Amino acid sequence: MPARTTQTSSGELQSGARRTVRCEHMVHGGLCVAHDDDGVTLLVEGAIPDEVAEVELRFRKGRTWFATVIRALDASADRVEAPCPYVPQCGGCQWQHIAYARQLTLKREIVIDALRRQHVAVPDEIPVHGMEDPWRYRWRGEFHVVPGDQGTSDAGLGFNRARSWRPIAVDDCLIHHRTISDSLPELRDMVRQGGTDELKTLRLTVGEDGRELLVHGKPARALRGEAVDEVALRLHGVRLGTDATSLTWRGHVFRVTPEAFMQVNWPQMDTLYECALIGLGDCAGLRVVDAYAGIGVLATHLASQAREVLCIESSRATARIGVLNARVNAVAERVRYIVGAVEETLPQVAAESPVDRLLVDPPRAGCAGSVTGWLALAGPERVVYVSCDPATLARDLHVLVASGPYEIVSLEIVDMFPQTYHVECVATLARTR
Repeated sequence: MPARTTQTSSGELQSGARRTVRCEHMVHGGLCVAHDDDGVTLLVEGAIPDEVAEVELRFRKGRTWFATVIRALDASADRVEAPCPYVPQCGGCQWQHIAYARQLTLKREIVIDALRRQHVAVPDEIPVHGMEDPWRYRWRGEFHVVPGDQGTSDAGLGFNRARSWRPIAVDDCLIHHRTISDSLPELRDMVRQGGTDELKTLRLTVGEDGRELLVHGKPARALRGEAVDEVALRLHGVRLGTDATSLTWRGHVFRVTPEAFMQVNWPQMDTLYECALIGLGDCAGLRVVDAYAGIGVLATHLASQAREVLCIESSRATARIGVLNARVNAVAERVRYIVGAVEETLPQVAAESPVDRLLVDPPRAGCAGSVTGWLALAGPERVVYVSCDPATLARDLHVLVASGPYEIVSLEIVDMFPQTYHVECVATLARTR
């Protein structure tokens, strides 16, 4: 095999070339900014800040090259051997090569970098809440059906490869609940015996404290019911279901359906929601709006104190589950659901009666401009913003804080997704004018 060349005859870099670079700092997305001796800027996958590494160029976007670490020449003291045999082929985890304590530090640095880019004043203290055990934490996962040589009859289950839409089959996943991982052999048989060529994914949800597994095929018609029933008979100690399961939190019981949103890291959710509850403060006798309310986990807890918790949810099916959860937990008289988009519904809700506290937990895209615009003009005295994307959080805080009437009372980071670059933040905002 011929040796790789580092440049074309004209001296221009090309894909597949190898360079020695110094890795500088991590950015959101899990890539490390680096430069080579010629000053070329690179975004490097598999790197750790302060390392010197040999990298392979993959592609260029503008003036920036994207690259992957081949080997660390001067390795960080925080570089560890990834315990998963599917790293780096599998794209599910990006940071298994980084010691967990350093992962937490990097997530804090990424959040601070995002805020500074949007000219948002960074709080003096930003606590980071990690997990005592950063493995086996996912109570929900979506597994791709990986066709074999014979199609579905020898298919596997797995995840998309890194930088690819082509899935890789796995026998285990170290960040998924044991109930899911231990059931994979039987679930593979289920797919092979009862799945059609249309079956693309299995969504798996653990319930009943690990004693139940909810299975949902996409599309649902592509998974034969008799195959599910057959596997249900063979799973010892775990009940297999297809419609709904139950989860508990702080004495409350919640019904969860396969397609309704839930926090996949159910144990660490308590830390995340504790930060939100502290931020909201004493809600006794107040009117609280829970925007992007989902199945009403926080709303149900808040209703034990608040005069009214008004939930805004765009999915009618999810709202039905939220209403059911309020009834199951005996707080239905203080929880009201409105089905609609937050950007349209929130101003209407505020026009009915003043909003005392507001909780927003938007998707990765953050709040729509109309939402942050309304908040800047007429928002309540206290807002708690739960974010899963530092860049869109910083963008929205620029409107609300850097240019708007709010100040950051507290900002906390909760690691809901160890071994990955994903990070959750809870920002508490107080109106100053």
